[in-house]
Amino acid sequence: MIDIPAVLKTLTPGAEWIVYGEDYSGIEWLDKEQTQPTEEEVVQKSAELEYQEEINEYQRQRAAEYPPYDDQFDKIYHSGINAWKSQIKQIKDKYPKQTIDATELQTRKDKAIFDLQTKKYIESTERLSQYKLSEGRPEVKDENDVVTQTAIEPLESTIEVSTTNPETMEVTTETVPNPAIVKDEEERAAAQSVVDATPQSVIDSINN
Repeated sequence: MIDIPAVLKTLTPGAEWIVYGEDYSGIEWLDKEQTQPTEEEVVQKSAELEYQEEINEYQRQRAAEYPPYDDQFDKIYHSGINAWKSQIKQIKDKYPKQTIDATELQTRKDKAIFDLQTKKYIESTERLSQYKLSEGRPEVKDENDVVTQTAIEPLESTIEVSTTNPETMEVTTETVPNPAIVKDEEERAAAQSVVDATPQSVIDSINN
């Protein structure tokens, strides 16, 4: 897997960004001129660069077997150009030049997207399986009356927030939606959107 910095440098040359960790979510986009690539663009370009590295392996194999330049010059001086060409050609023939196959490249890009959709679907379904903070969860016991799941009380839907006016030192209190519940509902909505947008073929591959 090609790392994200290498991909971003290819997709957006000269752009400014910071990457924390190894995941797409760790990108902090700083550039004002270029738009941050989508996660789909990143995984596809990563697949392409990885394929290109595989293709370029023949170059590394050749380089490892080419004689040092001094030896090559001696070969030319003592045996002539044709003898040198013959020696080099043997190495080139041993490791023939490789080129990117368009069909194979597209297959790899499609798989990268499929794998990304699979990963996001699994993460989203796991997120949705968690209890809602606004509802809590009940206690569960097995057939022997042993508690297998402890109860968790629902959070209060609202909380009171107090603020102090620095000039008058007057304290004002207002009731606002519970931030923990708001965040929970936003995350659940985002997870549901991912699930709803996941192709059936991806879902079937997971269920099967």
